[in-house]
Amino acid sequence: MWLSSQVFSIEHLQIFTEEELEHLLCGEHDSWTINELLDHIKFDHGYTASSPPIISLLEIIEEFSPEHRRAFLQFVTGAPRLPPGGLASLHPKLTIVRKHSGNCADADLPSVMTCANYLKLPPYSSKERMKERLLYAISEGQGSFHLS
Repeated sequence: MWLSSQVFSIEHLQIFTEEELEHLLCGEHDSWTINELLDHIKFDHGYTASSPPIISLLEIIEEFSPEHRRAFLQFVTGAPRLPPGGLASLHPKLTIVRKHSGNCADADLPSVMTCANYLKLPPYSSKERMKERLLYAISEGQGSFHLS
């Protein structure tokens, strides 16, 4: 068994930050371009890849900072990281469906079923409203369990 101290002195690692070590050991984070997302996300129950709410959602996800992407992933899957192989290796596949709301979808929050990697997304009136409600759900919904 090899020990890191047999290859180099462990003290040399102190020049790196935690984030730099993570990058060196874990590699780049997955690509979150719209095309990558389209290739590995399933749309169902009222949504297709060309539905306006889906286009807005994919643009929002693509624009997210790494911290928001991690929080989004945690919200939808229950895990802060994708498995090796990225979105293509996520099982079950990330599925986004239309959440049927009452009279005002803008007041509703997205909900998830983390065991199935399933996002229920209301048809918001604008991309800005969707981003606002999504960020709220992501930040306030961590660690919560509700039936939806």
